[in-house]
This record gives sequence, C-alpha cells and structure tokens, in this order.
Amino acid sequence: MAFSGRRRALEAISLALAAAGALTTPVAMAADNAAAEAAAAPASAPATSTMATSEVPSDPVSDRALEKTAADQERPAQPSGPMAQSEGERSVFAQAAPETRPKSTAPLYGPPVPLSVRGKLPEVGWTEAPSDIPPALDRAVQTVTRNYPSAKAARAALRAAASDVRSAKWQRFPTVSADLVYLDADSSPQPQLVVEMPIWAGGRIGAAIERAEASETVTSAQYVETVHSLALTTAATYYQIAQLTQREQLLAASVIEHNKLVGTMERRVEQEVSPLADLELARSRAAQIEQEFNVTRAQRQSALRVLAELIADPNYDLGPIPFYDPNDELEDREALEDQTVAYDPTRQRLMNQVRVVSAEYDQAKASLLPQFNTQYRYDDVFGSRMGVVVRMQTAAGLSQFSQIDSARLRIEAANQQVVTVEQQLRRQVANDIIEYEAARARASISLRASDTASRVSASYMRQFIAGRRSWLDVMNALREAVNAQIGRSDAEVTAMAAETRLILRSGRWHPNFTSPSQAIAQSQ
Repeated sequence: MAFSGRRRALEAISLALAAAGALTTPVAMAADNAAAEAAAAPASAPATSTMATSEVPSDPVSDRALEKTAADQERPAQPSGPMAQSEGERSVFAQAAPETRPKSTAPLYGPPVPLSVRGKLPEVGWTEAPSDIPPALDRAVQTVTRNYPSAKAARAALRAAASDVRSAKWQRFPTVSADLVYLDADSSPQPQLVVEMPIWAGGRIGAAIERAEASETVTSAQYVETVHSLALTTAATYYQIAQLTQREQLLAASVIEHNKLVGTMERRVEQEVSPLADLELARSRAAQIEQEFNVTRAQRQSALRVLAELIADPNYDLGPIPFYDPNDELEDREALEDQTVAYDPTRQRLMNQVRVVSAEYDQAKASLLPQFNTQYRYDDVFGSRMGVVVRMQTAAGLSQFSQIDSARLRIEAANQQVVTVEQQLRRQVANDIIEYEAARARASISLRASDTASRVSASYMRQFIAGRRSWLDVMNALREAVNAQIGRSDAEVTAMAAETRLILRSGRWHPNFTSPSQAIAQSQ
C-alpha cells in the first residue's frame, strides 16, 4: 500500500469520525502525525509495504483499524453473483487472522510436579472426569497410568533423581580419607588421616546442586509425560474399539439382509422369474459384505488385545458403547491452545532441560576459578596439622573456554526446542479442533443421510417387486444404506475421540498426585 493511499485513508477516517462526533484523541493524533509525515516525505519516495514499521505514535488497536479501513478503500469492489464471496467465507478468513483471535479468560492448568520426599513418591490419581468421558474409560485410564510398566519405570527413575539431589547436597560436608601404609622392614603400620571441607568452591557446588534439582524436575516431567501418553493411548484404543464394534454390528446386520436377498433371488431364479445374473450379483455383494465383516471383527479383536495388555485384565468390562449427544459441545474452544501449551508435560520437560544446561554452563564457568578448602592432616612424621588449601586445576590448553562456549550454545538450542514444541502443540490442537468440528458436521449430515438411505432401500425393494426397479438398483440402495449408517457411527465416534483428546491435552482432565506428607502417613 502506497504511503499516499494511507494518507488519504487516514484523512477520510478522521473526517468521517469528526462528522459523527466520535473522533477520539489517539485517532486524531495518528491522522495528524501521518499527514505531517506525508508532507515531509519526498515526492519520489517508493511505496512501502504494510509490513513496514510505522513511526506514527498511535495505539496498536487503532493503527490496525486504520490500516484495515485504508486497505478496504483501495481494494476493488467485490463481484456480485456466483463469483461473490459468501458471508460464511468472509467470516472464516476473518477468524483466521491472528489479530482478531478472541482472548479467553478460561483458567490455565500447569502440569503436576510429583517429587519424592524422604524416598516416598505420591500415588497417581485423576481429577473428576468430565461428563463427556464414559465411566469405563475413566476407570481404564486410572488403572493403566497406575500399573503399566512404563509408568512404574518412570516412578523408579524419579526416585533415583531424588537420590542424586541428596548426593549433590552432601558436597558441602567434609571429605574424610584415611590410609594405613606399611613401609618399614618390620611392617609397622603408618596411619594417615586427611579431613577436608570446602570453604569457597567458586560456584561449583551450587551449580552441581542446581543441576541435580533441575534433572529431578526433568525426570518428574518425564513421569507426567508418560502418564499423559498412556492416557491418550488408552482413550484412542477405547474409541477405536467402540468404532469397530458399531461397524461390526452394522455389517453383521447387513450380512443377514444380503443373505435374505440371496435366498429371495434363488427362489426367483428357480421359478424362472429372474435371470441367473441377478443371483450372481446378490451372492457377490453378500460375499463382499461378509469379507468386510471378517476384517472388521479381526481389527476389533486386535484392539481389544491392545487394551487388555494396557489394563492387564483380559476380562475388563468396557460397558456399553458410548452415547453421542449432538447437543453437548466442547466449551471454550478459543482457550484450548493456550491451555494445552501451559499444561503440556513435554514442554515442561524441555523448559526444565534449559535449567539443566544452564547449571552446566555455571559449572563450566566455575571450573576457571580456584577452590579454597580447610584441611586437617595427621601422620606419624608431622603429627597433626591444619590449614587452608588452595586448589586450581586446568584442562588441556584452552579447552575450558571451549566448554563454556558449547554450554552457552546448548542453552540456546534448548530454548529453541521449547519454541518448536509450542508450535507443534498449537498445530495439533488446531487440527484436533478441525477434526472435531468436521466430525460433528458429518454426524449431523450422516444422520439424515442414513434415514433417507434406509427408506430408499425399502422403497426400491417394493418397486422391484412391482417391476419398476432393477435388481442392481436394489443391491446398490442396500449398500448405500449400510455405508450411510457406518459413516454416521464413524463420525460420531471420531467426534467423541477428538473431544476426549482435546480435554486430555488441555489439562481439563489431568492426573493429580497425593501430597508426599499424605503418602508418608499412609506408609506408616
């Protein structure tokens, strides 16, 4: 957009608002400053892009409104008729603009941080499941996240990280070294004792403790990440079983209907009412449906096996097929991205990894400084002595400076990984929302299509008996009716699965942990 066009747009906006009596001070200042800049600018100045930074000291919201109005004035008139853009399309593109994305005030849930206290870890539990979550899925998630081997391995790793923290803190205490040397011909022992305690280590001990504590938080986030991943896997498997179960039931009913039509056509062929080709067509379609039924049943049994291994109970009761309520919509979708970014345990793990590499950077810098220790020494030659020891150790050449530089670059790399994960999370949530909304639309359309296809199939059968429809029309109508019912059930289950996935990723349904004090009290 040329700067002269921006000037004309600003003057037009100022005049229009002044005539309405609603000209505010920031807008007037923006218009005056823009006009002054335009007058001071040389006539041969090239056109500037809308991405250029303006020097007008105006309010950002007002500035965006002025640029939009100026762009509307320079944009050619929209065509009318079939080529005109619909209101729905304009609203979709308007919502896609980041400046107009509504800000939600919904609460953000950070990931839980289970830590070991005196060797005791809190037990994993879950908040009350939303009403959209089936009770069988709620029980399955709690069982899997508590008993699955990967969750137990993550708990053991967290206890080991807590031991590393205690080990790092012991570096502040004295170090005792004792020797008993046999050097004389009569093999008389010569005792030697050295007790050394750090006075000033140049930040080595503090950096080591900070690194151990940061590593513990990384391990804690890995534990929550494992629990979160198990919950997502369990939910996906549960809804896969529900989808395949409904599809298997519909195909089983379709196999029965096709077999009935095969029997009907066999009788008509025997009576020489219909040709043999119609019977071959009926048998071919029945075989196809039976093949799909067998494939679906095998897939359902495989999914059941996966869920049985997750729960470690082959006789687990899955309960009834979850019910899809078209009136129950996911609340506050605008806040899902921010809630997911704030809650995601993978992002939390990477943020704690930044703390780890920062502590390593402090350790690398501290290695350049000397260390002061107080020392007590005893031997047979000099007896007891006590003093201060100054110790400084260098590596080969200037390798310590290279280690400092590499540690600093690792911090930058860790920060970029956090940004990358945030972008991936926002893409995942956006895709899940799109899938959820598309599945709900498909379910609504498939409901009407399923009812219509069933009526058409019954009507075609009556018309075939009356001689107004061919046998191919009857078989096609029956197949369309089955496909419409399968499409409806798949869309409903897909919508429920996407909703559950969004609820888990955003932290609206998340694990909580018993406080360490309660865990200690329960163990006593």
